[in-house]
Amino acid sequence: FQGTTMSLSRCLPLGQNARVVIIPARFAHAAAPQAAAATDDAPNFFQKLALRFQGVPLKGEAHAPKSMFEDCNKEWSAPEPLPAIPKDFKEHPDRDLVNYPYPARPMYPPKSRLLMMPDSWFTPFQKVTGVSGPYLFFGGLFAFLVNKELWVFEEQGHMTVGWIIFYLLVSRTAGYKIDQGLYQGYQDRVNYFKGLIQEDLKDVVEFKKTSAAQTESLSAIKEALPTALKESMALQLEATYRKNVQTVATELKRRVDYLKETEETKARFEKEQLLKLINDSVEKQINDRSFKDQYLQNAIQQLKGLNVQL
Repeated sequence: FQGTTMSLSRCLPLGQNARVVIIPARFAHAAAPQAAAATDDAPNFFQKLALRFQGVPLKGEAHAPKSMFEDCNKEWSAPEPLPAIPKDFKEHPDRDLVNYPYPARPMYPPKSRLLMMPDSWFTPFQKVTGVSGPYLFFGGLFAFLVNKELWVFEEQGHMTVGWIIFYLLVSRTAGYKIDQGLYQGYQDRVNYFKGLIQEDLKDVVEFKKTSAAQTESLSAIKEALPTALKESMALQLEATYRKNVQTVATELKRRVDYLKETEETKARFEKEQLLKLINDSVEKQINDRSFKDQYLQNAIQQLKGLNVQL
């Protein structure tokens, strides 16, 4: 305290009318332990809010809270560059890649100044007039256009400043997440089309394999076609021969059966006629009286002969 008073006396001479007001103040290193102790034990609402903004976990929390402002003032950059077009790629053999090369898609937007002025406009002036030359030129051009009323502002023209501030706030706070989300959507879209290409290539590979197998099969068939035709002709001749033999055998059997049946019918008819003739003759002889007497005499003679023998 004495050293502080001496230093103040050097800056401000103490006279009769001078007043010195000493304001007690706590130093940060002295107040920090008390604040930390109060925060660790039972932080109030504002301390909790401050800890939330700082991303410090509260008592009883296993993980640090994720602050909505943790991505503020971050510059997003893609994890991998865009794929380049192969040097030997041509959609047509007559394509002139020397005078008309393929347009390369830039990974990031071109560098700009004053939020909207391309850097390529400043580079030619900067080589001649230095760093401030382009700003003076465009500033003077803007002042000339406004002074001569070649560029007239409306009464709501001052709203442009508000929109610029709003753009800066959004770009510096949520721009990182927006760029990250757009890049992720772009990657998902690219992966989707890559999947379609892979499916098409898979179908092409399967078609190529099938075509190769069909080509080999056709070549083998072409080589074995004469032999196959000969074997097929031989099989057809054999089948025709067997069919003809079966037909001849069936016809011969049918004719033999017909002849056999005819002979049997003829023999049966002759037998029936012969039996009928014999029956008629016998019945006629039986009815004749002389036949009966002769038959009886023959029978008596035979009986006498049998008696003599006995």
